[in-house]
Amino acid sequence: MDREAESAAMRREAFILDLWQAIARQDAHELARFFTVDAQILWPNSGERFDLPGYLRANCDYPGQWSGQVERIAEDGSYSVARVWSAEGLASRAVTFYQWRNGKILQMTEYWGEIGPAPDWRKGLSLS
Repeated sequence: MDREAESAAMRREAFILDLWQAIARQDAHELARFFTVDAQILWPNSGERFDLPGYLRANCDYPGQWSGQVERIAEDGSYSVARVWSAEGLASRAVTFYQWRNGKILQMTEYWGEIGPAPDWRKGLSLS
């Protein structure tokens, strides 16, 4: 990887880490700076599609205190994987895909899943 590509990858990584900190803090003002004004945010698990004001409200009004840790970021900044948990101990993993325009997020698609052991009914199937 040449220096320019390496520098761009480091900027995207820092951008995504900062984004996730703003998400966990539920800081609407800070969070808005990461997106284009016409951004679309998709949550396929629940069938929701937000414009930027709708996403800011959904994220920032989400109940509870949250924290998280980004586990992986694709070198090209196309996706990230984060572990997210609440003060109450609920744990989830988010896989987020990004589309970029002029250094900001044009579209963000997030898939969420609970972190935990397989349910008992599936353990009994001896699939692994």
